[in-house]
Amino acid sequence: MSWRLFTPVRIALLVGGFVAALCWQHFDYLSRIDIRAMDFRLLQRGPIEPLPNIVVVAVDNESLAQVGRWVWPRAIIADLIRRISAAGPKVVALDIVFSEPSDFNEQAGLTARPPGVSAEQWAMTQSALRAQDEVLANAIRESGRVILGYALDLSPEAPKPPGKHLTTYNWWKGKGKLKQMPGAIVNLPEIEAAGHASGYFNIFPDTFDGMVRRMPLALEYDSNIRMPLAMAALRAAIPDAPLSLNFNSDTRDVASVKFGPITIPVDEDGQLLINYRGRGETFPHISAAAVLRGEVPADQLKDKIVVVGVTATAVFDIRSTPFDEVFPGVEIHANVIDNVLKGDFIQRPRILVVAEMSTVLILAMLLGVAMIRARGVAAAITAIVMLLAYLAVSQWIFVNRGWPLSLIYPLLAVALTYVAVALQHYMTEERERKKMRSALDLYLSPSMAELLSRQPERLRLGGEQRELTVFFSDIRGFTTLTERLDPEVLSDILNEYLGDMTDIVFAHDGMLDKYIGDAVMAVWGAPLEQPDHARRACFATFEMVKRLPELNRQWEARGLPPLAIGCGLNTGPMKFGNYGSAQHMAMTVIGDNVNLGSRLEGLTKMYKTDIIAAESTVLQADGAIVARELDLVRVKGKAEAVRIFQLLGRSEERQRWDDLLAAFAKGVDAYRTQRWSEALAIFEAIVEKQPDDGPSHVFIERCQTLLAEPPGQDWDPVTTMESK
Repeated sequence: MSWRLFTPVRIALLVGGFVAALCWQHFDYLSRIDIRAMDFRLLQRGPIEPLPNIVVVAVDNESLAQVGRWVWPRAIIADLIRRISAAGPKVVALDIVFSEPSDFNEQAGLTARPPGVSAEQWAMTQSALRAQDEVLANAIRESGRVILGYALDLSPEAPKPPGKHLTTYNWWKGKGKLKQMPGAIVNLPEIEAAGHASGYFNIFPDTFDGMVRRMPLALEYDSNIRMPLAMAALRAAIPDAPLSLNFNSDTRDVASVKFGPITIPVDEDGQLLINYRGRGETFPHISAAAVLRGEVPADQLKDKIVVVGVTATAVFDIRSTPFDEVFPGVEIHANVIDNVLKGDFIQRPRILVVAEMSTVLILAMLLGVAMIRARGVAAAITAIVMLLAYLAVSQWIFVNRGWPLSLIYPLLAVALTYVAVALQHYMTEERERKKMRSALDLYLSPSMAELLSRQPERLRLGGEQRELTVFFSDIRGFTTLTERLDPEVLSDILNEYLGDMTDIVFAHDGMLDKYIGDAVMAVWGAPLEQPDHARRACFATFEMVKRLPELNRQWEARGLPPLAIGCGLNTGPMKFGNYGSAQHMAMTVIGDNVNLGSRLEGLTKMYKTDIIAAESTVLQADGAIVARELDLVRVKGKAEAVRIFQLLGRSEERQRWDDLLAAFAKGVDAYRTQRWSEALAIFEAIVEKQPDDGPSHVFIERCQTLLAEPPGQDWDPVTTMESK
């Protein structure tokens, strides 16, 4: 198997697809980790201030110390309800069930007639206790705002009282597959009949850790859909807000619960993810003992939704939640009420799964693309930064939108992608390094070859798109020289010339691409990236042109003819890499911009100059050189015109060309605007001062031709080259 086939991007795509499939299937073990990650999100978010109109009246440790152990006599509870109701709350929701008559009340301790107590005395006692149930029922009835709590039971052996007094959803659309509850523990009939409404206080902790994260907003009992205590309290507190339940017609899952204008997001079983406000007692707690003593100001209860429950440690109505392992059960109902009133939910809309799968694929692909270049520590830092960025963004989304994006699946995707791509790098690196070492010295300067030998990861084999500067040079009249000179002599001259030119390329950290007969092709910006590749190429070209007269003097001293060269430069996107077969490869550049560089070298003959560069090269050189614009040229094979420049020298020498640049620019402007007589005069003036200025001679000839044979109205100042 060739590891070349498994590129980082392909590996990332495979890994991302695999993890996305796991995400779609909701792999149970990973989903559990994600649920715990949601707990982490809540803790990182911190507590939220609840609405001020929700209050908990708690039967706390202080209450048990003053009133007595739980369960209290019904007369005391009736007094508590009367005192709360007298303050004018909107609703009093009881997280308590009164399922047994008072004669079975453990507080009374009278479940059987004690020895020495006559049957008549026992009957009178029982009658007095049962009267307490009526006292409680009267207190509830008089209040008119009490929501009674009860418990539904999954056990087949549970009692199955009729649910005619249990509050139901009075409207729902469709038929769903709600959890069926076979039994119920409800209040005594006379107490149930006295209440304004009722709601179950069932909560189903997650089985894997026993933590309460959800509240079921709908359960089915006795062929009707029942509502929880929190929803019953809300409906009573805001009677004008209709409460409805909606099912998906296709899947029969619960689609949503609506309370007035608020859509409550639930899962397919009708359970709400609770957006906890904080630890226990985040909501105001008022001791039941203080209420019974009359010490609670009425404004602390007036117009409030009051939830009454037991928080005393001895009673152990304690739950485990993400914020608190010892959390009062009664406060869970307060959290649900606050969630609905604020419309502030944790929700997982169905589109969130698609978003998570897309995120998994994107993260994997981004890391794969990054690891095309990144290695080792850099790759690890990239992966960590990506995860931290995702964590920050997803936490922001959670805090502001309530969407708990997955943590485990993106983490798994990034980790697996990193490991898989790192393995691919390890398997291919040695093979690539050996191939590189055998080729580097043929193309690069010793310093660059040494650097790449020590850090071969900086060279990417295969095609890679980059912005580079390409250079072409050619000896003028070389064919004639081959006819005049002895082959051995010609070989000596060519070797000396190519050797010196190549040394200059290497001295400026260029890459020798190839020799094409007498021509030299070089590249800057590859294999190592060079931000100043255009400037390096220009400086190298100046040195070549400067070196050639020195070589000519040596050859003339030996009775050999001098050489002249033309150089072309172009900068732009090109494909760089190793091309060929598995046995024979060449490191080179290809593309339209390479061809343009070759065409520009050919134009040096036409414009009678040594160096012609494209506008892109001049711009990239960033003021380091002096160049004059020669013409607009449409070279063969290119539809668009190219602005070409003659390179004159380095910027520090600009002063010597200032007059020439200004005059030539005026002449070109006159030429392009068809003021050919004016242009001719300007170019002739330039030639008088500088007789060897080739470009001016070219424009003189053009102006003379145009004046002698004026063109039509559609004359184009762009010069079109019909040959290469």
